[in-house]
Amino acid sequence: MKADNTQPLTVMGLMSGTSVDGVDACLARLEYINGKLHHEIVATYTQAMPERLRQRLLKAMAEKTVHLEELCALNVAVGELFADAALGLMKTHNIAASQIDCIGSHGQTIYHWPPTEPGKLGGTLQIGEPSIIAEKTGVHTIADFRPRDMAAGGQGAPLVCFADLLLFQDEQVGRCIQNIGGIANVTVVPSREAQKAGNVPVIAFDTGPGNMLMDAAMERFFQKPYDENGQIAAQGSVDAALLEHLLQHPYLTAPPPKTTGREMFGLPYLESLLSAYPNLSPADLLATLNRFTVQSIADAYERFVFPAYSVTDVVIGGGGAYNGTLMNTLNRLFQERGRTINLKTHADFGIHDKYKEALAFAILAWASLLRRPNTLPECTGAAHPVIMGKHIPS
Repeated sequence: MKADNTQPLTVMGLMSGTSVDGVDACLARLEYINGKLHHEIVATYTQAMPERLRQRLLKAMAEKTVHLEELCALNVAVGELFADAALGLMKTHNIAASQIDCIGSHGQTIYHWPPTEPGKLGGTLQIGEPSIIAEKTGVHTIADFRPRDMAAGGQGAPLVCFADLLLFQDEQVGRCIQNIGGIANVTVVPSREAQKAGNVPVIAFDTGPGNMLMDAAMERFFQKPYDENGQIAAQGSVDAALLEHLLQHPYLTAPPPKTTGREMFGLPYLESLLSAYPNLSPADLLATLNRFTVQSIADAYERFVFPAYSVTDVVIGGGGAYNGTLMNTLNRLFQERGRTINLKTHADFGIHDKYKEALAFAILAWASLLRRPNTLPECTGAAHPVIMGKHIPS
């Protein structure tokens, strides 16, 4: 961000993640003053994902081949759902379209294909037609952020690192901002002192699966969307052979920048594990997958973070922040490895864990509206900073 100050803008962010359980909306007032972003969360709202639509989306993601008519229909249906989320926030909190400067919509990722070798561009597809959002709300809408970064040679992810830097950087304290949604991703935010003292960039990458495998197992064996508070995982025992197999996945040792998703850790991967380890009880499977998520995060820090960065706080967000078994195991693993870490949540910084990523896309849209670069190439691997987001005037 440039150092000059800005006028306050009111921006709504819309986010649906890899868990595909609903659309979160966050309306925030944003102002950049003396090199720091000042934010005030005005209102939040969640639009539930209809189960039939959720199953259609999960099917499209898992099978990787979609009839063109179904893809078009999903684009419209998701666009209407996102518009309903925005309208729901506006109606619930009595906010008029004229009071909102723009809406930033992430859309629903159907497929993400990062570049596999230097000089080769990757591709990505987020659906949820933004023209429908602009038409139904009457608000300038900005969407489809990832392709611009990928056109510049980047991974198109992680994008929230731009917001993490603005929201969480401290003068003296280095922080890891760890999201545990369907996929787990981290932004390493060095202190301002560390950045001034040397060439210590902000980095961000996906550490591996977050709740995705656990959620898929819960659907398979218990017909529930997630393991509430990790209760079932807590009843099981970690299977050492399966854990060792999981930890051998080549993605985990690949250096950043890197991203992943359902293409690598989705339902087909779970099915392959069930075929290879058919005698595991559901509780033992959940316990092992829970431990895998935790250990893949901790191992990523040991490989790629702690050797170069001084970190005091690890700030957990996403659904994983509500999984007591996961949080306790992560804290214990840091202690066993001799790491003195303050484990926190976004709530400790006045940000509701559920709406942090929606806030991040409000911030990305805010920068795009101001025509300011809203990527960090050191996080995505792009050749240079770009202004992401396609604009649909109201």
